[in-house]
Amino acid sequence: MKNIAQIILLTAVLINCNKKETKSEFSVQKAFIDINDLKHLEVGSSENFESVPVLNFVEITENEYNNLKIEANFITDFPVKKRNHNYLLNVKNKTLQLKEMTPTVKEGEKQYHYLGFYPTLNMYAFSENSLSDNLGFSELNLINTSNSFFYSIISPGDDKVENPVVSPMTKYLVYHYNYIYDQNKSFIGILKIGSDKKTLTEYRSYSSSNFKVIDTAWFGDDHIGIKVTNDDLETFRYYKASLQVSGHKHFSSIDGNYSISVETEPTTTGMASISYSFKISGNEVILETSTYHEPITCNGKYVLKEHNKIFQIYYNDAEEHCKSDSAKFSIKKEKEKYYIKGVGGEGTIKEWMELHRE
Repeated sequence: MKNIAQIILLTAVLINCNKKETKSEFSVQKAFIDINDLKHLEVGSSENFESVPVLNFVEITENEYNNLKIEANFITDFPVKKRNHNYLLNVKNKTLQLKEMTPTVKEGEKQYHYLGFYPTLNMYAFSENSLSDNLGFSELNLINTSNSFFYSIISPGDDKVENPVVSPMTKYLVYHYNYIYDQNKSFIGILKIGSDKKTLTEYRSYSSSNFKVIDTAWFGDDHIGIKVTNDDLETFRYYKASLQVSGHKHFSSIDGNYSISVETEPTTTGMASISYSFKISGNEVILETSTYHEPITCNGKYVLKEHNKIFQIYYNDAEEHCKSDSAKFSIKKEKEKYYIKGVGGEGTIKEWMELHRE
C-alpha cells in the first residue's frame, strides 16, 4: 500500500513538473523575435563615403607601428546560447533567434555565423550569409542588445568586411575589405559612433589599387595605422593617418571635380594625349587619367597645399617613382576660371592651361 502511495505521489510530481516545463517553454516561445522584427539600418555606402574627406596616409616604420598600436576594445568571444541549430540572443528583454550557418544555404535563405561581441558597444557581430542566382554573398551585421536596431555594414564586394576595430575611447570604428578578384585592391572605412553608443555614420575612407590590408590598428582615438602587402605576404609596409583634416576650410573654394585633356605628340596612328580627372575634397585629391599612346601612371591619392594663393598638389600614394618633394601639379584661380600647370608632355608641362570645372 505504501509503494502504491509513493507511485501516485511521484506521478503527480512528474505531471506537475511537465506542466511547468510546458508553460515555461510556451512563455519563452512567446518572447522569441525574428531578425525582421528589428529596425534595419545600413551604413558604409560608397555614395556616403564619397561625401566625406579621404584619409591621408604617410609611411612609417614597423617599429613605429608596433609602438603606437593600442591594444584595447577588442571583439570578444562572449558565449552565445544555441538550441536546435539556432542562436538565441537576449535583445531588449526578448530572445532573437538566428539560424546557425550550415554547409549548405538555400536560395533566398539567410544563415548566420557568430563573430563575437563588442562590450563597449553592447553589440553582437554576425556574418549574414545568403545565396542568390547560385552566387554566395556575405554581410557583416552588428546587433545592439539594448534597443531594437541592427546595422549592416555594406561591403564593397561580395564578401563581408573584416571585423571592425573600436577606437580606445569608443568614438570610431575602423574596418577594411580586400577585393576577392583584384589582388592588391582594398578599402578602408571609418564609422563615427554616436554619443549614445548606438548610432553609426560614415566619417572617413580610403581606397587603394596598390596593396592588400593585413591589419588595422588605432594609435589613439584620432589616428589609425595599417599594415599592408602587395606581394602575397612576402614583404610588408606600414602607414598612419590622422582622422583630422587640417586646413580643410582653406580649400573649400576649389572643392569639386575638374578635368582637362592635353595632346602630347604626334604618332603614326594619331596624336597622343592624356585626359586628367581631379576630384578635390578639402586637402585631399584623387586623380584618374586615361591616355592614348601614353603610359598611365601616378593615379591615386594626392594632398593639396596652399602657398601664395597657388594650390599645390603632391603625390601621396604607393607608387615610389611618383613620390617627390616638389608638387606634381599646381592650380590657380583667376576671374572665376581655373588653371593648372604640370599636365601633358614637354611642350605643355610648364604652361598654365585652363581646367574645366564640372
